[in-house]
Amino acid sequence: MRPKLLYWTLLLVVIFGSALPAFVATAATTGTDTSTTKTTGIDTTTGSGKLINPLGEGATPPGLLKAILEFVVRIGAVVVVLMLVYVGFLFVTAQGNETKITAAKSGLLWTVVGALILLGAQAIALAIEATVKALSTST
Repeated sequence: MRPKLLYWTLLLVVIFGSALPAFVATAATTGTDTSTTKTTGIDTTTGSGKLINPLGEGATPPGLLKAILEFVVRIGAVVVVLMLVYVGFLFVTAQGNETKITAAKSGLLWTVVGALILLGAQAIALAIEATVKALSTST
């Protein structure tokens, strides 16, 4: 029964997480400032549309990777919080049953491991970015 709950929870997180960029794009294009192409994507003087880079002007592949990592960390943080709530539920419903407590402890361990992996990925990315910037400014 519990794997189904976990499956449906993760499925909902993925669905809402993948729909989030559409909501953000809609909010960005329905702004009140219609005179600029930056908010609407449509040149109001000629009426022609153009594609807008969602990462901004002058976006680079490292910038794209950084945006992807930030998105994954945000979604992962939500999943970690949901898993902590779920593990707490497992501890409460164990009611002294050793096998259920062991399963809850295992769930807590893997939730913490996942959170550490998320933090480690972000820390490594920041360290690599700082190193590359230091090397590029020294030459």
